[in-house]
Amino acid sequence: MAEFEQNIKSAIAAQEIPGCALVSTNRNGSFHYAQAFGKTSVKTENAKAFQLDTTMWVASFTKLMTSICCMQLVEQGLVSLDQPVYKHIPELDAFPIISSIEEGTGRPIEQKNPTPITLRHLLTHSSGLTYDFMAPNNIAWLKYHGKRSSTSGKLLERYKAPLVFEPGTGWCYSPGIDYAGLLLERITGQSLESYMRANLWEPLDIQDATFFPSTRPDLKERMADQSGRTEDGKLSFWSKTMPWQDDDGNEATDCMGGQGSFTTAEEYLKVIRAVLTADEDEKILKKSTVQEFFKPQLSEGSKAMLNAALQVDWMNNAMGGTPKHEIKDWGLGGMLLMSDDDETGMKAGTMLWNGYPNMIWWVDPSTGICGLFATQVVPPGDAKVVAVQRKFEKEMYEQFKEKSGAPSRL
Repeated sequence: MAEFEQNIKSAIAAQEIPGCALVSTNRNGSFHYAQAFGKTSVKTENAKAFQLDTTMWVASFTKLMTSICCMQLVEQGLVSLDQPVYKHIPELDAFPIISSIEEGTGRPIEQKNPTPITLRHLLTHSSGLTYDFMAPNNIAWLKYHGKRSSTSGKLLERYKAPLVFEPGTGWCYSPGIDYAGLLLERITGQSLESYMRANLWEPLDIQDATFFPSTRPDLKERMADQSGRTEDGKLSFWSKTMPWQDDDGNEATDCMGGQGSFTTAEEYLKVIRAVLTADEDEKILKKSTVQEFFKPQLSEGSKAMLNAALQVDWMNNAMGGTPKHEIKDWGLGGMLLMSDDDETGMKAGTMLWNGYPNMIWWVDPSTGICGLFATQVVPPGDAKVVAVQRKFEKEMYEQFKEKSGAPSRL
């Protein structure tokens, strides 16, 4: 462990990362690792020691929490995974599909969507929705119509481009879970934050979490800065408007269920450990729901598109940095490994996902361990950060194997 931690310190000294919080635990708590390293900013006047309670924009870490909350509604019979969502989000019913781009004119050719979007589609990125920068057809659509990607603080204003494939037939990383959060709000009559606080954060004793830092000055005081990578490979302060803000730099007005929350490493560990243990204690989800949560969900076409995306270096890095030849699928809360990852020790059935500022969490039901690596470096897919992250994951499995008294869940 001393050698591993020295490697982390060396990476910070070399400006490969500014600072980070690393946490991991197992089912019964007999194994626990929690350390923070480095500074919260590369700007000297802003820099404080990075701590386990340093507040971070956790970006797509939000997706897991929103997915859990949506599955609670499924358990209550308030919504199903496979019914059209149009009863509650009629706006999506009007979304056409971009079938092609006309050569020469650049005109997008659109067709009516024949397959209704469902909650299962939204949670698995198989709805046909996509973030604009992820799909050439969306970029072409925006260009043709003289539009640009919006960072509006209102969900329905931000994502208005057509679908890029028929729901259930493909895979593209998307705002589907942002819409799933909207679905929850319209079903419950509560904001996503209010629902999440009552039904996820409070049951797990999570106090330091919010979608709106302006309401929590104590969390803003502990907020880490964003860092970006310059051409020489070093880090610099990054002051670009962040995705949770609107075009004028103001705080978002909607709870963005796919990207909008702020919390700490020590608090988020409670979420992923609750997912790990829910099949025993049913604290946040029923055992039967957990089984569905970790079940591969994608059609063959969708799985093929996911694995094709993972062949692109930056995409693969942004999605965990796992070996490209290993086949992946998608559960209801994140990406699923379909075979063992021999580089780190993660077993088949492990669920994992990232957050935009080069963060990663994983839950391995087979081994009985979970953990997360948290820093604040943009853009995602940074190779230097991912190299450190992978070393951390490997170290946790080695230490768990040596020290844990918990039996494996093979």
